[in-house]
Amino acid sequence: MPESALEPALRPQRDAQRTRAAILAAAQDAFSIRGYSDTGVREITAAAGVNPALVSRYFGSKEKLYEAALSDLLRAGIITELRKENFGVAVVDLLTTSQGPQRNPLPMMMLASADPTARAISDRLLKELFVEPLARWYGPERGAGKAACFSALASGLTLYRELYPLGAFGAEMSAETRKWLAAAFQALID
Repeated sequence: MPESALEPALRPQRDAQRTRAAILAAAQDAFSIRGYSDTGVREITAAAGVNPALVSRYFGSKEKLYEAALSDLLRAGIITELRKENFGVAVVDLLTTSQGPQRNPLPMMMLASADPTARAISDRLLKELFVEPLARWYGPERGAGKAACFSALASGLTLYRELYPLGAFGAEMSAETRKWLAAAFQALID
């Protein structure tokens, strides 16, 4: 069968994937900027350029959309793929430079903490998809403690860089501050 004969049958699937991805990206942006409670489904779908009914079709509810959006961002693999030799410097670079379309999940979780449902989702996903895999990556000896320290340090940096900006953590972060942060993250490896 000619390839062109298959194309119309494949197009709806590709469009569905593209639509779902557009909704997820718009949700990640909105939840990271305005928070869960202050973001409506209509705002998300308007930003994605799709009909609001598609949230229900692809995700079921705003809560399930939040869960999917956060799950997509919480990947321990992003951290555990870094080389241990320069882990601290790489983590500081990851948390302080734009990574293309990939968002830092921490502002999204922090802004959702006032809503009990979104907070419960965030807590569960953070543990399942990030803290527990990171603890296993660190190893059985103090892995859970190291993962908790990593989370506290990364959350603090994100909080004072993105949500309550302190100049010292801004775009013009000093070499001394970067060095201190890198050493703190590296200490969790060494």
